[in-house]
Amino acid sequence: MTEHQSPEQWRDRVFAADEELLARHAELVAIDNVIGLEATIARLQHDLKKERERVKALRATLRARDEEIAAIRASRTWRVGRAVVRPLSRLRG
Repeated sequence: MTEHQSPEQWRDRVFAADEELLARHAELVAIDNVIGLEATIARLQHDLKKERERVKALRATLRARDEEIAAIRASRTWRVGRAVVRPLSRLRG
């Protein structure tokens, strides 16, 4: 406090400086939060891309297995085996 400032003037100057400091702190916290959220978004987008690729690969595997099952069921061996077993399954009820 200088000689030419009243206590009220000095207090107002300190409060103004405190408000500026608090406003700057709030701004920096907001910026930090945005940066953190952007990093989270990037990580989640990467994870989503990996999972979509995994699902695509699993669907391809499933299609391949379905084709194998269809080929087995269309085979002569499968049809003969079903013809042999069918009467027995009727007996079991």
